[in-house]
Amino acid sequence: MHEKPMSALDLAQLLRQVRQGLQDNNYPAAIQGFEGLARLAHADEDYAAEGRHLGNLALLYYRIGNLRQALHCFDRALECARADQDRLTEAGLLGNVGNILREAKRYDQAMEYLNAALLIAQEQGDDRGRGIWLANLALVYDDLGQHDRALPLHENAVSLARQLNDQRGLAGRLGNLGNSALAAGETTRALAAFEEAILLLRDLGDDKGLAQRLGVLGNLYARLARADGMSPDEARVWFAYALTAYRETLALAARLGDADSTADLLQAMGGVAADMGDAVHALRYYDAASRAYFAAQDSDPAAALSSIIASIA
Repeated sequence: MHEKPMSALDLAQLLRQVRQGLQDNNYPAAIQGFEGLARLAHADEDYAAEGRHLGNLALLYYRIGNLRQALHCFDRALECARADQDRLTEAGLLGNVGNILREAKRYDQAMEYLNAALLIAQEQGDDRGRGIWLANLALVYDDLGQHDRALPLHENAVSLARQLNDQRGLAGRLGNLGNSALAAGETTRALAAFEEAILLLRDLGDDKGLAQRLGVLGNLYARLARADGMSPDEARVWFAYALTAYRETLALAARLGDADSTADLLQAMGGVAADMGDAVHALRYYDAASRAYFAAQDSDPAAALSSIIASIA
């Protein structure tokens, strides 16, 4: 007997099943729905739709921790993109596989896929794709501790975001550049990248991203203040910059309801005040941090702070 062909009604039912399954976190139902949609598209020889459903299915498998099935579905989606001769979709799929392999710490394979995606983007004159895959390839080298190889890739990705006037992408890539430069010991380069990223994040109204970068910048200012050979007057300037960054981050953390970051920030501010010789404010910050840690039921740092407070008081 021949299998009954799927109808428009079957399509609507499968779409509804996928949507409901994702809403209810009923992943087996959503997976079954995506497989049905892929079969329907295959029967219609609609390779673009089949590949799209398989790509979504791959991401769903990855979300639930099934890497093997995720990669298998990506391979099937790649076959569809190649059958449809859709090079940009092929590049996107290759890049997604590369990112997943990077997260799985399979770095050699990740570089292979990301380089393949980058090659297609270059062939197709796709500057947006080039920037994405360069940025992700740079992160692989950062994971491997090869920051000298990562930094030029980050710089190229930043340049492409500028050319495309992609402000959000630029802010993210500047942050990655700053992290890479910091890990490479290039403090001045990191500082410039973080400061520009922060200006962009303020304009974008991205409080979460802004809080993250401001906290890092505060730590960097404090590190500069404590560097060997720094004069007392220079150190005081850098410490003042650190406190300003921490205060703004503290206000953002309160707005975001981030209790853990609040405690960490207050502790960092206490350390800066203590290094500046301001025992009064150091005690206030440390006491507030201790109370914040207790409120978050994080007793270890709270106990450690109690000893510090006792030594200052």
